[in-house]
Amino acid sequence: MMRIWFNRGFSLASISQAMMSAEPGLEIYASVAKGKPQHSGPVETWVEPETDPVGYLQWVQDKVADKAIDVLIPTHYRNTLRDAALPCRVEFPGSQDVLKLLEDKFRFAEDLRAVEFHLNTELVTSSAQLEAAIATFPERFGDGAIPCVKPRNGVNGFGFWKLIPDRPMAHLENPDAREIKADLYLAALRQQEQTKPFRDMVLMEYLPGPEVSFDILADHGRMLRYAARTKLATGKQRIQTDHPLSAYAGQLVERYALNGVVNVQFRKHTDGSWKVLEINARPAGGVVYAEAVGAGILAGWAGLLTRRLSADEVEGTMIDTEISFETAVQRLAS
Repeated sequence: MMRIWFNRGFSLASISQAMMSAEPGLEIYASVAKGKPQHSGPVETWVEPETDPVGYLQWVQDKVADKAIDVLIPTHYRNTLRDAALPCRVEFPGSQDVLKLLEDKFRFAEDLRAVEFHLNTELVTSSAQLEAAIATFPERFGDGAIPCVKPRNGVNGFGFWKLIPDRPMAHLENPDAREIKADLYLAALRQQEQTKPFRDMVLMEYLPGPEVSFDILADHGRMLRYAARTKLATGKQRIQTDHPLSAYAGQLVERYALNGVVNVQFRKHTDGSWKVLEINARPAGGVVYAEAVGAGILAGWAGLLTRRLSADEVEGTMIDTEISFETAVQRLAS
């Protein structure tokens, strides 16, 4: 029996279930931050202590020894755990330098400036700079181009806003659309600058889409399996294991020597070209949708982690299908 521990992440319950179902000789454990929900799926889920890196490392060492963990896959305190002497294997999706680059949206965009799927991205370090950039945006990006912003560092679209020229109530009437009148956004930034340091952000042209999310199983720079999930206007998703953008995804996997299950997002420009938005150096929650229809990404990862499979032995089904979603109510306590 092999035991794997994920420290934090997204959708760990469903990811754990899929991996253990595919690999009967595998037990998966998970840990979450204090106050975060715990769902059935892993064999056990632990609440992480609120402590400094030294205290956290000691807690990890104790857990690894107590639970006889064979493999640790961290998304929290990665640098601390990379340098530690732990009595288990520790798996990372990339080198320390690569992960630092991928977490910085401006540096990531700059690193890809020479490739055809590069998304022009500008660094913003003050509200005054943003105001000037918005004023000249049509000249630089073309009439009708809409600016959008998001934090320089962040995940899951947190802090993303589309800056529109009208409809001052848009952000209140439909917050999920992530649209706000540009002058209101600037006014809020200016007010915040009076009490807090400005948090660097990036400015880009809003791309209408569609968006394609690649769930990828990689082995040290080699793309073994992928599933491309396209979000459709109907609310469904199309899942394909043969997609025209796969060459772009493969280039990124090789360029950054990615390893394990990662996620790459592309979005379509108004001119018909495709631009890369970001690389998430962790499994996306949506990978379980592809797994449910036979993509074999999580199953292959489980086989690689347990070393039951070599990279050349990873297999999966060819898929081109659409999926839909249903809402279910689950009773948590009586």
